[in-house]
Amino acid sequence: MGFAWAKYLVLAEELAVRSTDEASLRSSISRAYYAVFCTARNRLLEEGEEIPKTGEAHAEVWTKYRESAQKRRKYIGITGDRLRRSRNKADYDDEFPSISAVVQDAVVKARHLLDSLGGLDSGKH
Repeated sequence: MGFAWAKYLVLAEELAVRSTDEASLRSSISRAYYAVFCTARNRLLEEGEEIPKTGEAHAEVWTKYRESAQKRRKYIGITGDRLRRSRNKADYDDEFPSISAVVQDAVVKARHLLDSLGGLDSGKH
């Protein structure tokens, strides 16, 4: 059994309470994203989807969910991509206004996404 990527959300929540430390806040957003991204990616792999092992995987994973006919999968794709944009800001932008609010939003989104992924039918989209 591989790493339980959802455990990154626990770390993200712990980092989020260090509200005066920008590095912790940025790391919280990033860990929240990767908790969901890797869980969502692995779900697709288990369903037989092919996902590239490059940076293109991020867009591809969210696109596959977003283009599904199932409402829950669409939600996962749209919200996962929004979380990805927050993660990109946290990892690459020198300035990040309102980071405290974004951290809380990222943790909440990640929790909802993990719950949604756990509630998917075992069949393909």
